Amino acid sequence: MEVPLIRGLDGNFPKIDPSVFVSEAAYIVGDITIGEGSSIWPGCVIRADYGDIIIGKNCSLQDNCVLHTDDHLDLGDNVLLTHGAVVHGGKVGSNVLVGVNAVLLEDADVSDFVFIGAGAIVRGYVPPHSLVIGVPGQIRPLSPAQEARLQNPTANYVRNAKRFIDNGLGLQIPVTPSEGEAQ
Repeated sequence: MEVPLIRGLDGNFPKIDPSVFVSEAAYIVGDITIGEGSSIWPGCVIRADYGDIIIGKNCSLQDNCVLHTDDHLDLGDNVLLTHGAVVHGGKVGSNVLVGVNAVLLEDADVSDFVFIGAGAIVRGYVPPHSLVIGVPGQIRPLSPAQEARLQNPTANYVRNAKRFIDNGLGLQIPVTPSEGEAQ
């Protein structure tokens, strides 16, 4: 069953865990995998028309985020993309917070436990336990408070997504058969 805002392209249909909250106002197309407990909020666009996009467990892609790639994009677990963040390819580790309107360019390689400030532009390698702020992004060590914030950055959004699902909001994600099973 194809949901109008979740579309296949060239035989690649998004694989979305049934526990994922997907807003009725999101658009998801192509070779995409979204892990359990994640949430996709209004205005979010995930477009995998040139390469694949993998989104880990308990990720929260807030309003008006854009994910696209020319080859491959990989988000780890517990990634929080706040409002208007743009990720264009690359790799994002686990326990990462990407601030409002921040941009990660194709060559971004963001390690685990990274806090990217609002409006930052990120290119290249970002080591673990870093803060990135500014244009271009300047890398600094995390403060203890920032480090603590990254221990479970998406916990509130995992709970909020469940609340939305429990209230009948969002798209019903069909359970797709595993490879090799009869369709």
